[in-house]
Amino acid sequence: MRLTVPAGGDGDQGERRLMPGDWPFAVRAGVESVLLSWLAIVLPCVAVFLATSSLDAAAALSVGEALRTGTGLWGLGLGGSLGSATNPDGVLGLPLLGATALQAFLTWAMVRRATLSGPSAGAWCVLSAMATSLVAVLAGSPAGSRTAPAIAGTGALTAIVTFWHLQSSGRGWAGLTAWWGRCPGWVRSAARMARETIIVLMALGVVVLAAAVVGGGGRMMRLHDTLSGGGLLASAGLVALQVGWAPTVLVWAVSWLLGPGFGVGAGSVFSPNQVVAGAVPSVPLLGLLPTAGVGSVGRYLPVVVVVAAMVVAWRCRAALRELSPGGAVGAAVAAAATIAAGVFLACLAASGPVGPGRMTQVGPHTLMTTAAAALETGVGLVSVSILTHPAIRRLVARDAPGTDQTAETGDEAAREHVEAESARGPRAGHHARRQTVSADEAQHENHQKAWDSDAVSWRAGALVDEREGSRREESRREESRREEGKPTRAGRAGARGAAPSWPPRRPRGRRVADPDQDHGTGQESGRP
Repeated sequence: MRLTVPAGGDGDQGERRLMPGDWPFAVRAGVESVLLSWLAIVLPCVAVFLATSSLDAAAALSVGEALRTGTGLWGLGLGGSLGSATNPDGVLGLPLLGATALQAFLTWAMVRRATLSGPSAGAWCVLSAMATSLVAVLAGSPAGSRTAPAIAGTGALTAIVTFWHLQSSGRGWAGLTAWWGRCPGWVRSAARMARETIIVLMALGVVVLAAAVVGGGGRMMRLHDTLSGGGLLASAGLVALQVGWAPTVLVWAVSWLLGPGFGVGAGSVFSPNQVVAGAVPSVPLLGLLPTAGVGSVGRYLPVVVVVAAMVVAWRCRAALRELSPGGAVGAAVAAAATIAAGVFLACLAASGPVGPGRMTQVGPHTLMTTAAAALETGVGLVSVSILTHPAIRRLVARDAPGTDQTAETGDEAAREHVEAESARGPRAGHHARRQTVSADEAQHENHQKAWDSDAVSWRAGALVDEREGSRREESRREESRREEGKPTRAGRAGARGAAPSWPPRRPRGRRVADPDQDHGTGQESGRP
């Protein structure tokens, strides 16, 4: 069955298909992406529960509990939470961004394999993913937990990944593609600078996180050994859980580098300048928390972000030079605003409760981190966009001392020198005028030498170009003779039994006297 409405279609078609021909592949892509991510989290939970429980009638109950716990952890990466506020243990709502990244990757892989035809097929993929997540929530949601938001989170994430892939592969909305082609150049420059700066911030966060592992790896291993109890499967499951929270901690590292830092519990602060800690849960990954600030070095760490933004703007200087000065500055400001918006969303995604009481406030200081990101990246991007723009450089060169003002100052100084010497007497004034004229002549001679040197270089280059053009013209003539079947220069030389040479060489020989002639002429005699 095919339902159609008279509207703009997928790509260049004149109608939009509500049920495209490849809808079964779109449905399969949506179902598989959610099912695989759910199984990737639930199955390890079941394995850990079975390994740590006794093989009796209670094992069957532990499997059901493991299924519900795995579903709750899966929902943590898509907007859900585990536990309830009435529970003495509180609510675990810190997003498991590793599960989010896994869901995004599987969606991209399934959509890419399905080769969807257009936005209509993408809509079927999104709807099937939401339906599959609904079934998972209804079948394995823990009692008292808010797992239902994972359905909307699955739909939003699938829609973003699917339509981004369709648009980048040329099978998305033609109107959006045309708009992007018509948008001003500063928009594309801003998007490029924002994308590259965000990548650099993530790389710097990885460096900070690696330094934290070096400094707090011992505490993390002790907490891990205490919780795992030495079991192999328990250790593997605990490691997988920490890997799932690694992207969340990466956002914390970026907020620490920007300056404001983050908190693990109400009233706590972890920043380069100060550390105000409190009691934290026994999670191995929290063993990486710093125990003290970095001292006076901490106040200079935001400069690293400014320098990174300057490097990104320097890489984009060719595109910025093609814009007007206002357009270049506008692109830098727009990029800084985009980066700040991305940091704001990342801080929200890396915040959530991990227990009752003061542990309901865990994550970066969102507003301060967003403001710091806008300020630091904006300073770096705007400064380079201004300093490297040709119009600004011409303006600075025109107003800088050492050009016209210096010349006028020199002339005025020379006149004052001549007038002073003239006041001392006619001979001294004549000598001063001769010195001024000699200096002018020397300056004129230097300019003339520089001009002659440039002229010689230009003539040499023109001669080289002329000879190269003659060689190319001769090669074209030889090629045309060869195609027409006419004898070429090389062919004629080969027919005479001699290797072709160009230009032709004069035959070598020694001159010997002719005994039959009494004049001083001679004839050629070849060497043996």
